[in-house]
Amino acid sequence: MLNATDVTRAELRRQIDGFLAKEKLTATEKTQCNLLMSKLADLRSDDERRAKAAQVAKELGLPYNVEAPTQKDAELEAFRAYMLRGEQRTYTPMSDAVQGAYVVPAAFFTSLMTGIAQYTELMDRNNVSLIESENGRKLTLPSIDLSTITSAQVLENVDAPPVANPTVSSSVLSAYTYRTNPIASSVELEEDSFESVSDILTAAFAVGLARGIGADLVNGSGSGAPMGILTAAADSGVTAASATVFTKAELQSIYFSVNRAYRVNPKCAWLMNDTTYNGILGLKDATTNRPLVNITEDGEKLFGKRILISPDMPTAAASKAIAFGDLSQFKVRVLRNSVSVRRNVETPGYSERGAALYTGFMRVDSALNNVGGTAPVVFAKLHA
Repeated sequence: MLNATDVTRAELRRQIDGFLAKEKLTATEKTQCNLLMSKLADLRSDDERRAKAAQVAKELGLPYNVEAPTQKDAELEAFRAYMLRGEQRTYTPMSDAVQGAYVVPAAFFTSLMTGIAQYTELMDRNNVSLIESENGRKLTLPSIDLSTITSAQVLENVDAPPVANPTVSSSVLSAYTYRTNPIASSVELEEDSFESVSDILTAAFAVGLARGIGADLVNGSGSGAPMGILTAAADSGVTAASATVFTKAELQSIYFSVNRAYRVNPKCAWLMNDTTYNGILGLKDATTNRPLVNITEDGEKLFGKRILISPDMPTAAASKAIAFGDLSQFKVRVLRNSVSVRRNVETPGYSERGAALYTGFMRVDSALNNVGGTAPVVFAKLHA
């Protein structure tokens, strides 16, 4: 429920927005608008005083019944000001953002990442190692070959022979910029409709970014683009006898081509397109006649490992149609301060109709910890 201050603030914003929506203001209107902005600034100062009073009261254990504004409130208000009027108020370092774009608030970022993860499984922290960086400097990640590391008993008066050391290496993550297609929206965004418009932009940016980034997370070359999982994965040595589907025996061979040290990881999973998955759903065990993938009993699992669906996985003959392995070894880096929105009100064909264009940006990179002789992730091909 809004208190008196909130109601006053909302009314001031409504009146200010009314003035700013006009193409040209008279001298009197400019004076009135400046006065309203001054009153709104005074309210913000009052917000700061109330916040400090609330903090002191909390530290002293005293009651304070006026809710203090939070940092989240301030970020959302600043973002709203930019979306409505292009008003820039820097509250977050912008060195890693696209020039002229506005770094989105934490709440917007969280919603955006959730939406992206729903479209591309390789941006979901439950499936891969998702790293959120605060700056764009190159990030070096150490890695070790888990397939060879072992141990030996220490015995008294016994000179233990030297053992082979597991391979230790590193991968370097940069950041590549992605942007969505511009989305047109009326510049006359009303106070009451801003939240719904923001939700629409979040959903649109999530799908747009997921399509571009997701494609490279699967097939990226690693040169001028993220290293795709199929590019980095090792060959399982399995090629299907068919150009469209895999058999149980072929899938079983793919499964056992990955070292158990990687198979036991909770993030070990299958990655395939819906088309490939649909072909596997029809397979049955020759002995028990039980479906190989029993969604009702096991969920979407094959040999006890989750099946992840990616629309960017290929399905053509001779393509790498399946990837399998420990996806915790697949590192995906996202720069938090690069997730930004650019507002453009001067685009020909749109400005004449009172519309602004909004473009979303994000910087991402990826790499697979692939050291030693045994790869954590493998691929299998369909027959040519």
